[in-house]
Amino acid sequence: MLSVVLVAGGYLEGQIREWAHGRAEAELLAQARVARVALAYDNAPADAVADQLGAASGARVTIIDASGKVLGDSEIAAGELGTVDSHSDRPEVIAAIAEGEGRAVRYSATLGTDMMYIAVPFTAGAVTGTVRIARPLEEMDAAVRRLRIALGIAGLLSLAGAVVLSGLASHFLARTLRTLVEDTRRAVDGEEPRVPSEPNDEPGMIGSLNRMAAELETTVGMLAAERSRFEAVLESMDEGVVAVDQAQSLTLINRAALGLLSLSIEHGGSTLAERIPIPALHELVQRALAGQPERREFETRTTPPRQVLAYASPLRNQQGAVVVMHDVTEIRRLERVRRDFVANVSHELRTPVSIIRANAETLLDGAIEKPEVARRFLDAQLRSADRLAALVADLLEISRIEAGTYEISPDEIELEPIVAHTIDEVERLAQEKHIEVTSDVPEDMTVWADEQALEQVLLNLIDNAVKYTPAGGKIVVRAKKRDDMVRIEVEDNGPGIEARHRARVFERFYRVDKGRSREVGGTGLGLAIVKHLAEAMEGQVGVEPAEPQGSLFWLTLPAATD
Repeated sequence: MLSVVLVAGGYLEGQIREWAHGRAEAELLAQARVARVALAYDNAPADAVADQLGAASGARVTIIDASGKVLGDSEIAAGELGTVDSHSDRPEVIAAIAEGEGRAVRYSATLGTDMMYIAVPFTAGAVTGTVRIARPLEEMDAAVRRLRIALGIAGLLSLAGAVVLSGLASHFLARTLRTLVEDTRRAVDGEEPRVPSEPNDEPGMIGSLNRMAAELETTVGMLAAERSRFEAVLESMDEGVVAVDQAQSLTLINRAALGLLSLSIEHGGSTLAERIPIPALHELVQRALAGQPERREFETRTTPPRQVLAYASPLRNQQGAVVVMHDVTEIRRLERVRRDFVANVSHELRTPVSIIRANAETLLDGAIEKPEVARRFLDAQLRSADRLAALVADLLEISRIEAGTYEISPDEIELEPIVAHTIDEVERLAQEKHIEVTSDVPEDMTVWADEQALEQVLLNLIDNAVKYTPAGGKIVVRAKKRDDMVRIEVEDNGPGIEARHRARVFERFYRVDKGRSREVGGTGLGLAIVKHLAEAMEGQVGVEPAEPQGSLFWLTLPAATD
């Protein structure tokens, strides 16, 4: 109703203004022509004629000579006519002289209102000029204002009537709709009973709504069950799963992915770039969003870093992508260990085999006929064979330990006799190098360990200390109890081990000084065996720098209960 009133009011206002404007022009033109006739037959002064015509017509009459001078004006006293500006530049005056009639609408500074001007030329004896009739437009504006008021009142009355009629219509026509809305609300809230279908229910809307609500409830239940199963499967997966939409905003991330990338559920950021700052993963997702499934391996920025193999594929509706991530850190480490192991074993076996082959070829080439030369080559072969046998024995030993077939039978054993026996075994080599090996182990110290395994561990540690300690050095074996553990230490005053090597000395075939290791005849597996045996006995091993110089290898084992 308001729109209709506004449109109609605007149209009517324009029509009324146009009609009133034309009517006013016609009246003023008629009055101007009457004034021209009156001037032609009246010999009275021009100002007097203007006053008489103005009083008779109710309009402003102005008489202007050919030069633009005002000869008379019904609104200006005769004595003030000399102060009036020349009217020769007025548009209506110029048009009247040129065309016989002139029209203009403008603001009058003299009267302070908008005026409509109509001018026609005249001739009165020897005087020629222009007579102009003017009327203010206030009447037209007043009529428009009255029209606006009338339209406003009519619009308000129409609006009020429309509201009343609409209310009555909605009351009578929307009863069924209100019933449906109420029934729908009760269905959504799960309230019982629902409104039953009535005989006059046309065309069965309430009954249809009840059926729809029942079907909807069944569908929602099925979707909830499917979602629960999906979430259970997703959360039980060892692989990390991340889903994004087309704008790379995260829509799903399971717990495996949170753990793999060291994220938390509360972690800030809603896009993939904000939450997981890994460029390789972003490139993978971009390719998947472009419709290109791809597989890529990258390293996370966690501490410690982890190696991840990720596969990204687009969703069927092309509205996002899903990324499945596998933690291959341990697999890659084992592959690296396997490669290193094969390379190291090959290298370690190649040297003694090459020596045995070379010496055998030399003997076959004739050196066997020279007893003094043959004996030297046979001694070298024997040493290489011994080294080869020791290497094979150590490989078998560490394989048994890693495979879990090495039998560990822990028992309460006294530590001091085992340490003394181990020192006796290395005594000959220590005397050759003038190295003093002493024991500072209490006689009543007992540990919970396997006697054979412990003896092998101590033999490896003390034997290594003797081999790598320069002549004239000192080695001390001590033990002390700390809470429920016993710490056994083998300290030497040799050259020591640099910090960058300490974390790896227990790796298989790792050598701090490769040339020195081969010179003393080590296989590179002794400390690796020590570590595995110590862990099999629920202990630990490590190495620290000794003061003022040297190395301190330590072993912790469970203390025997009293």
